[in-house]
Amino acid sequence: MQDRAAPHITLCVKDVFKNHFTEERVISRHFCNLRPPQSIDINPFNFWLSRHLKHLGGCRTEKLAMALLYRFSRLNDRSNTGVFTFIVTRSVTRDVHRDATTKDFVFGYHRWAVSFTRTEKILGVYLILRNPSEDTKCYVDYTFTLLNREHFSKNEVYPQKNACFSVEEPAHGTSKWMLMSDLKSRRFTDENWEFLMELSISNAMTVFEGLVKIPHVPHSSSGHKNRVKLETSYFTFGNFEWNVSILPHGDEADTSTRPRVLLNRLTGFDHQCRVMYRVILGEGERKIDSGLLDQISDMSGRIRGFSLRCQVPDIVRRTVLRVHTEMMCANTISEAKVPTTRDPNSTANCYDRDKQGWCVEADMECEFLRLKLFYSDMHNVPRNHLRSVSWNAYVIRDHPSTGTKESVIVMNAPHNSYYVQDGVDMGVIMETNIPVRQVSMI
Repeated sequence: MQDRAAPHITLCVKDVFKNHFTEERVISRHFCNLRPPQSIDINPFNFWLSRHLKHLGGCRTEKLAMALLYRFSRLNDRSNTGVFTFIVTRSVTRDVHRDATTKDFVFGYHRWAVSFTRTEKILGVYLILRNPSEDTKCYVDYTFTLLNREHFSKNEVYPQKNACFSVEEPAHGTSKWMLMSDLKSRRFTDENWEFLMELSISNAMTVFEGLVKIPHVPHSSSGHKNRVKLETSYFTFGNFEWNVSILPHGDEADTSTRPRVLLNRLTGFDHQCRVMYRVILGEGERKIDSGLLDQISDMSGRIRGFSLRCQVPDIVRRTVLRVHTEMMCANTISEAKVPTTRDPNSTANCYDRDKQGWCVEADMECEFLRLKLFYSDMHNVPRNHLRSVSWNAYVIRDHPSTGTKESVIVMNAPHNSYYVQDGVDMGVIMETNIPVRQVSMI
């Protein structure tokens, strides 16, 4: 096979975040009574992590953070639930004058932190949205769980449904969660006053609501002077800035004069970006609902958008148009041309949104095509930290019957892996259902 016939793989790196771990000893009995088996992350990595941190048992705890993000588990359910496990050090319960806030972590395309409040008698806990933006609300279901050392039925739980985080209210939680005396007497802490806490977050959705003032625009579609653009203010989602624009007489690049609505990406032009979103224009009986859209934002931030079957004035109320935008995901896309022959001088490289390098290899030795992904810049992971990465991968090929381009997702997606600075990357194998004999036709 020739290199010109090499398949193309598109990597969508999503929910990229760094799990922060400082040097802290791990006491094995912490793991005796987590919750029931169906919600325990049994990834072999976790056992390696336990041994790795246990090896660091000689460090001094007073130099450590107050709450250490120890483990992340994705339940792969319909609610897209993520579970973060923290080791809470004794400084939280013993030193009431120090700030007790975790390092930032990422979930649902936002940055979060957990903060503890405490007096001499009562412990409280809050979930904080670190990157709120104007006119934007982030809705999540979340639960704090204080893990009991004896049995999961004795866990202390604080659940909240559909909590709304915004600029005006970036934190939710309770200041009266647990009596300090109960932490010891009810066997939540060990003899060093350390305990485990889980935070589960699910059903995350970001909503932007803006108002666009609509000037009087003639209905004539002739002339460029009528190609006006109406825009909302910008908002933040997935480390990008966005806004929504309305073109009452269509796009200049299109011959159609039907009104068009576009979601514009204003930052981060190093990659294409796959976006799932929904836009509702207007209100009441005259509102227009785009439905759920799954589109590609190109390297310039442009997107296909959608057309309206009515004129913009038809959905305007008192010269103002209400724009409601729901953001579900925004995943960067990297492309790599993968050679189908073994050639040490030819590598398939790509880069994620953090400008970290990755390498893709093709395995043609089996009946079906397999791909292997390596983290080339693993040495850039901060010392004593871990990076957890999740991605989808697609092979772009010509359809055997129609000849049109199609994307074939690899099996068992999404894939994920943890990386440590001094680790050995054996590569993540991604299997496909594409027979090797068909690769020459890709």
